[in-house]
Amino acid sequence: MPTMSMGLPDPGVRRRFRDLARETVAERADDCHEHGRLDLDSWKELADAGIWRLPVPVELGGDGGSWWDFVAAFEGVALGGRDLGFVLSMVAHAGLIRSVLAFGTPEQRARWLPRLLGGEVGATALTETTGGSDVARIQTRGRADGEGHRLDGEKTHITNGPVADVALILGRVPELGRRDLSVFLVDLHQDAVSQGPAEDMLGNRTSPTGPIRLRDARVEPGDVLGRPGAGLETVYNTISLDRLLYGVLAAAYLEPVLDDLLAFAQNRDAFKHKIADFQYVQGRLTDTRFGIETARWVSYGALDALLRDSPHASLMCSTAKFQAGETLRAGTENILRVLGHRAYMAGSESRRLLDALGTLIAGGTAEMQRKNVFNQMVRLAAEKEDAGRGRSAAAA
Repeated sequence: MPTMSMGLPDPGVRRRFRDLARETVAERADDCHEHGRLDLDSWKELADAGIWRLPVPVELGGDGGSWWDFVAAFEGVALGGRDLGFVLSMVAHAGLIRSVLAFGTPEQRARWLPRLLGGEVGATALTETTGGSDVARIQTRGRADGEGHRLDGEKTHITNGPVADVALILGRVPELGRRDLSVFLVDLHQDAVSQGPAEDMLGNRTSPTGPIRLRDARVEPGDVLGRPGAGLETVYNTISLDRLLYGVLAAAYLEPVLDDLLAFAQNRDAFKHKIADFQYVQGRLTDTRFGIETARWVSYGALDALLRDSPHASLMCSTAKFQAGETLRAGTENILRVLGHRAYMAGSESRRLLDALGTLIAGGTAEMQRKNVFNQMVRLAAEKEDAGRGRSAAAA
């Protein structure tokens, strides 16, 4: 793999949004969990503080920063907010912003970015009951009506689905022929769209997930995102950012929890010793630290590769997503084992594990990440072999 010279998140930006999240997200997390709702008050406060403007050029209404600046702020929210569900909802919204920036026309950017930067909630709606991650089985259909398109279909298990204002919808346009998958930007505030209810999930109850139903839903002229029929290219770019952000949040979310656990172990007495003196406790603490550092730096490398349009980007983003789920699962289990019964009682400590288990499924399962990584390995090996043949032929 090529060497990298990459940017890094700004610590000052990270601290600023960490402090804001402590005052907003963290204060409301328990109530939002109890009622199974997204904290829209904190969402708006973060938007007003400019979190979504950070990676957007000034001429498009942003602050003219980079995606490294956004990652710093995102880490800050995960550090200070301590609400995994809320940050998962942020992942879905960030991917939509990147798609509009990467594939949108000037008109699309002018129409949608002010809403996405200003506090409305976005969703990326790919999954259907027929196929989950198998996009080849998508049934949502778009038909041209002379003035845009009309969409019919049902998306399911969509992060932010019950509360989103805007959605990126993957569907088919049959008249395009075999390559008919296309991406539509849809205003969900219309009678032809119904949303929710939020699913009653085991964890991540602060990230409402549910269906979006489209019955002759209106898509304005020019609101096909990217080239018609090239929906997979657009979607893969979108979910690549989503995948690496899972790794970023895994590291940032566990960091303060591990700090608390170390302090607990250094003060908890058992058998005339602090439990931090016992090797099995040290093993669980260090395993969690290993996971945090691996998830963080793989994700940083994946972001660098994505921004440089590296041929390794897809592989690295899937690696970050896989590592995120495993790090969160193992890390929260280690925390439960060290804390013991107090972590098994109902409350914020016990729900960490349930929230973490959701990341093994959301955003593409661990098995799907393995499949993508293997496919990318095969592709890269073939390209390397072809390049070698080319050099040999030139030398001859």
